[in-house]
Amino acid sequence: MLRLLRTKARRGARRVLFATLCAISAAVGAGFASAALYSALLSSGQTHAIAGLILSCLWFGFSGVFLLLKAAVGDEAHYPPETAQSGSPHVAHPNGHAATAPTVADAFMAGMSEGAGFARSQTRGTG
Repeated sequence: MLRLLRTKARRGARRVLFATLCAISAAVGAGFASAALYSALLSSGQTHAIAGLILSCLWFGFSGVFLLLKAAVGDEAHYPPETAQSGSPHVAHPNGHAATAPTVADAFMAGMSEGAGFARSQTRGTG
């Protein structure tokens, strides 16, 4: 149990570290790209105001696209961690509480025993 907690803590720390490094790298790259585009716009004859307006529209457009992608992908943080680890998914129960669906093997074995019982009842009735 303690080993599992340590493993999860290390994995979480690595994710945070790599996410931070990725964000820093993206910010540096975006800064250089913005400076290069601003310079290119100025050299093409645009004024400082128009070059700044073009860059700001570009970044607002990127943020809108990222917000749309975030909404489309969804947030997986609301799923409890035990749902991902258990072999059987949670299903709705007619009485209103959550039940656990049987695994495929359990469902197969239940179907086989019901089928065998039905076959036995059919052979008794005809014989």
